[in-house]
Amino acid sequence: MKQALIHDWLDKYGGAERVITAISEVMRFDYYYAYVNKMADDDLKRVFANRHVDVEQSALMARFQPYFRYLMPLFPFVVNQFNEQTKRNKVDLVISSSWALSKSYRVGNEVHICYLQARNFKYVWEEADKYFRGPLKLLSFIRPLLQKFDKRGGSNPNYLISNSYFVRNWVKEKYGRDSVVIYPPVEVEDFYISEIKEEYFITVGRLEPYKRFDIIVDAFAKNGKKLIVVGDGSEKKELMKRATNNIQFVGYKTKEEIKGLLSKSQGFVFAGVEDFGIAIVEALASGVPVIAFKGGASEELISDSNGLLYDEQSSESLNSCIKEFYSRRYSALEIRKSAMRFSKQRFKHEFKLFVEKVCKENHINNYQLKNDIESPSIHIS
Repeated sequence: MKQALIHDWLDKYGGAERVITAISEVMRFDYYYAYVNKMADDDLKRVFANRHVDVEQSALMARFQPYFRYLMPLFPFVVNQFNEQTKRNKVDLVISSSWALSKSYRVGNEVHICYLQARNFKYVWEEADKYFRGPLKLLSFIRPLLQKFDKRGGSNPNYLISNSYFVRNWVKEKYGRDSVVIYPPVEVEDFYISEIKEEYFITVGRLEPYKRFDIIVDAFAKNGKKLIVVGDGSEKKELMKRATNNIQFVGYKTKEEIKGLLSKSQGFVFAGVEDFGIAIVEALASGVPVIAFKGGASEELISDSNGLLYDEQSSESLNSCIKEFYSRRYSALEIRKSAMRFSKQRFKHEFKLFVEKVCKENHINNYQLKNDIESPSIHIS
């Protein structure tokens, strides 16, 4: 019985890599793959649950490692090349972690379980206008071909797991396939409720266009309330230009610093369309109510008891919601309780049960699963 794990690319430790860490705490693998591996050794060890593993990467992509994203028009060729490169390693079970390519991995008759980290290959779907611009606009004619490639990839795994119901609905629409939902792991136990509250709102994330921090900055420039913006990104300079004195950009912060800032805030503000929303869950785990745009998976996370949703991606709609926010009363303990269902232990338990079910259905014996994964228990403090 041989098992392989494949991840799209390893460059930094983020939400997708947290999923890999949790999976690595559930399973052992004979082969570890990524189309690109440019991650520092310490972070790589962290990804694979504090184990040193050898990650084989695409020989083609390795040549263009710093610029691999520019190879997107060649991604179908890259997938075929890597399938050919690794076909010497016959396996019975493949676990893939995909937001672009890994779902297309296939070297034989192995059973393939794919965890969809997001709506896949958004470069040719919802976010095509962000990629095919400037000189790359000349290549927009290949977009339909890449969409066909992505649809073929969506039909490749034997089993699909979506990271939210929002993504599940997208998968059904784009690939015509059903999938099960297993929410990703969030280290909710690490966050805490603070007895000290300060008069500021907070938002956390990468300052990139699709996150729509411009809406948040414009709203607070109009309402005059204190806002702390945590994070860096390509939009930072532009956002700072349109900000007023009540808006503070604090840049990158460590996890410990973020926990402190979150717990003392009066509310967390969010304006993007997320496939899940780890930052939202971390705020909830801090007992902090969330004000978020009613799009993506936010409707799965936010209810009347832990926050508010606004209908339009506009500063006016957000400010209207903030006004209503002041008329509400929230229980920090109830808010924190709403985040506990997204714990890492819960993910590991659900993922392990799903893999066991798949192996039983396909008569796969001697699969490598850890036996010390307990059912999650919820402790509120």
